[in-house]
Amino acid sequence: MDCENVVEKIKPSIALVLSYKGKEMQGKGSGFVFSKKGLLVTCNHVVPEKDSSVVLKFPDIAELFPAKVVIRDEEHDIALLKFENDTIEPLKECDEKKIKEGMAVIFSGYPLSLFSLTTHQGILSAITEDATGVKTYLIDGTVNSGNSGCPLMNKDGEVVGIVNAKRRERNDLLDKVEKMTIGAVSLHGVDLVEIYQAVIKNVQLGIGYAIPCSYVPGHVDGQKPDRDDETVQGNKKAKK
Repeated sequence: MDCENVVEKIKPSIALVLSYKGKEMQGKGSGFVFSKKGLLVTCNHVVPEKDSSVVLKFPDIAELFPAKVVIRDEEHDIALLKFENDTIEPLKECDEKKIKEGMAVIFSGYPLSLFSLTTHQGILSAITEDATGVKTYLIDGTVNSGNSGCPLMNKDGEVVGIVNAKRRERNDLLDKVEKMTIGAVSLHGVDLVEIYQAVIKNVQLGIGYAIPCSYVPGHVDGQKPDRDDETVQGNKKAKK
């Protein structure tokens, strides 16, 4: 699939998302302008700390944009951020009727330690539902740490879903390792915790996951949060 024209079209709307606590960077991920100008969608785990500061960096724009979390959907691991800019266009949503297993997809984000937008391609390998009816898209494509929050798109650059690099086997165990303190365990002067965490961050997933954009809460449904940083337990208007 030739992605040259699509990447050129969608590139300005996809941001590097950085969260800081003081001067220390706490998290790095991806996000994209969606629904309307000044509103960015990402994964909730990309901006985990409520008291952290968040900045956005868009391609070919030197300015960093401060952003504020306005809605958190912990059930679907989605967060909406507001930022001040009326020039960056939102990406268009794909018609749900066009979303089929086996369709060609691309996803563009900021994997690993890269600060340059990177695009991968693959296929939508499966559409699944769990016991509660929550739908998930499985992607046959290379998903890495840092891709979380980036848009999963069709060949025309229309948004199908939100990529989530945190979805993986034994995530409960891996989360505990990621939260371990460096310096707690060492062998012959080598910090084992640091090695474990580096291995987790650099594992390339052969199967990626994405949440349908129909689960994006709040503003996309024409709603407005009652207060800043509101946590919701899922989008009740989401299409199931």
